[in-house]
Amino acid sequence: MDDENYKSEVVERIASVRKNFSLQPIVFVGSGLSRRWISTPTWKELLDWAIKDCGDVDKPLNFFMQKNDGDLSKVSSELVDSYHSWAWGDGKGNFPEALFESEVPKDIYLKYHVCKHIKSFGTSVAEKFSGEAEAFSSIRPQSVITTNYDEMIEAVLPDYQPILGRGLITAPFANIGEVYKIHGTVDKASSIVLTNEDYGDFYLRRKYLTAKLLTFFAEHPILFVGYGIEDENIQGILHDLDEAMGMPGDLISNVFVLSRPKSDTPPAEEVVQVSASKGVRVQAIEANDFEWVFEAFGHNAPLANVNPQVLRAILARSYHLVRRDIPKQKVEVDFSLISEKTSSDEEFAKLFGIADLQPATEFSAMYPYNLTELGKKLGFPGWHKANALLEKVKKEKGVDIKSSDNRYHCTVRISKKSSAQMYSDDAYELLSAVRDGDEYELDLEGDPNH
Repeated sequence: MDDENYKSEVVERIASVRKNFSLQPIVFVGSGLSRRWISTPTWKELLDWAIKDCGDVDKPLNFFMQKNDGDLSKVSSELVDSYHSWAWGDGKGNFPEALFESEVPKDIYLKYHVCKHIKSFGTSVAEKFSGEAEAFSSIRPQSVITTNYDEMIEAVLPDYQPILGRGLITAPFANIGEVYKIHGTVDKASSIVLTNEDYGDFYLRRKYLTAKLLTFFAEHPILFVGYGIEDENIQGILHDLDEAMGMPGDLISNVFVLSRPKSDTPPAEEVVQVSASKGVRVQAIEANDFEWVFEAFGHNAPLANVNPQVLRAILARSYHLVRRDIPKQKVEVDFSLISEKTSSDEEFAKLFGIADLQPATEFSAMYPYNLTELGKKLGFPGWHKANALLEKVKKEKGVDIKSSDNRYHCTVRISKKSSAQMYSDDAYELLSAVRDGDEYELDLEGDPNH
């Protein structure tokens, strides 16, 4: 598996779709990726832990599985009363005082305990998968949609904004640089979709989510990772889309499902069974190593050097300006100026404070690399070893290059809470010398352009 001929064939398929669907990929992330990267439990394992950790549950998981025909959401519902009783008794010390107010729903104790357990796995990707995580980041997806509760994706894509549940439905403008957590997050226990009642509410809202997804599926490459084709989440999404779009029996060429190998001869496509009588054909990728697949989706990504927070700010402000402020006459508008400015790409860019869309600015010419790009220019797969060289410089010279703006490094302030670290060609020359074991000197005051 993962032989060069198969890789070439898959990369060619991805490249063809990237050419025909020029917008950035949308990535759906399932629990399989979190299990792979940070060793989180399966849903069944999570409930088994919850049962064993609650003093008021006196039956094993198999009892509840048998009683509920293997439906894990119904098993979760059965545990709510036991956790409620335990929290108000011997288990009270496991929960914060705020959860004991009368208006708090009783399922919060199970959800809080589950979220606390998932948080214990952290967000740091295992070292052996760090290359995959860097390659995933290089995709620069327009958006990530996940059913996972954990915060791993936010750690891998730190410039992306997490959006809970209905945020995808209510967001009024084009969505970019966001992680949609449609089943909730550990950071807000009440938000997670866990019990049978939660799933009932989610299914009622899902048709609105599907309406939003229609534009994604029509215009973007789509990658599912961490889901099997038998997963109810992927089946449900494609079922709703099939109902809305009347998908023909032809292959949906822009939808890929990435999974671990199931055979020695991986198929080029899979059939996802969306109902008892209908299947939907999508592109299949099977790989032991996901890194090369993610790199293929990220190849020549147009957003590679653009901070998603900046794009979100431009989209949000322009949307509100056009839809709210101008119609309500909250701002004075010089329509002749707008007409003039929108007549060319360069003038239009200046409306947003962008000097020129095409040529590199003086600053970007001086500091053209983020740390990942610098690492790759040095011959490494990503940023880790480049960062190790910076740490070596700090240890040997007593100078932390990243702590100030200088000829090697500059911090670009994106917002009040966010910044980007950029590096110059001088940084490349310096770290090349460190990498090769050559003698080197620091000159923080010098001109980056020599």
